[in-house]
Amino acid sequence: MTDIDVSDVDEQALRRLLHGAVGDLEPSADALEHLRRAVPARRTRRRQVVVGVAAAVILGGTAMPALLRVATTGGTADDHPANAASSQQTEAGAAEGRRSGGEGEEPEKGSSHPADRKDEEHKEERKGEDARPESHAGGATGGPLPGPTSTLAATSPTCDRNQLGNGAGSVGVADREGRVYGSFRVVNVSHAVCTVGGPGAVDVAGQGSADTSRVSVVDHTAGDAATGLPDPSTEPSEVILQPGQAYEVKFAWVPASGGGPSGCASEGGGGASPSPVASTPPASGTTAMDQPTGQDTPEPKPPASVVISHTPDTGEPTAADAKINDACAGTVYRTGPLATKP
Repeated sequence: MTDIDVSDVDEQALRRLLHGAVGDLEPSADALEHLRRAVPARRTRRRQVVVGVAAAVILGGTAMPALLRVATTGGTADDHPANAASSQQTEAGAAEGRRSGGEGEEPEKGSSHPADRKDEEHKEERKGEDARPESHAGGATGGPLPGPTSTLAATSPTCDRNQLGNGAGSVGVADREGRVYGSFRVVNVSHAVCTVGGPGAVDVAGQGSADTSRVSVVDHTAGDAATGLPDPSTEPSEVILQPGQAYEVKFAWVPASGGGPSGCASEGGGGASPSPVASTPPASGTTAMDQPTGQDTPEPKPPASVVISHTPDTGEPTAADAKINDACAGTVYRTGPLATKP
């Protein structure tokens, strides 16, 4: 190709010359197919490079705080070279402070090395993390999360006496052995949830010829004479009362052995009748009006009975009572508070 002075050729002539120089060039037969394969492959490689660079940046950003923390908080200098370097820098800074402040003088607080301040900050952060209690189950300071029932019990205050009312006592029919079963029912009359604080008290009082000292109250246990009471192992450890819900205390009256169904047989039928007084003829000189008529006849005692009463754990007054007729001596077996349906 001959050298051409471009300055002597106008634009149109130059264009024709360039077209003529490449006019005989033609693409190969598979050029189009090659472009169809090469262009998507190049785009894929470029996209992979971009994704790899982004992943490296993200990984480096997340790993850098951990590396800094390991480097700045650690044990020996052999395990943590960066920490050893920081210690050397700190010692050098302290030496410079001692030299600047004079021999035997403490360096000023504002003259500490930046690496030293960074170590102090990381130590404070680590102390704060160590002070936080572990929240996972079975941790050193934490424990399993409380369930809904325990959470309600923890947030429910103990029932006050004015929250417990509408008490009632019921007594069943005595069986052939004279055992009588009954119960006390006490309602949460307030508008708030509360927890029954304890078993409360069950007291007895003898009436008529019944002697209170011969009547005892004991807790129901497995295998005792009150077989009709609930199994003690099924009693709840605490009773939570919703508004309008009641709890029950069940009891059983078991007459004393040898006293018959009422426990009064050893009393001799309620006491002996008074002895008759013999009559004598009036002495001379006296009238019938002057003669004594004999001793006064004592009034008969009322029938023997035992009154059983229940007082909530919060104290007086008594919430409910029940009366066992024809009872003189025996034992009252009682349960703890039992939850009932509203």
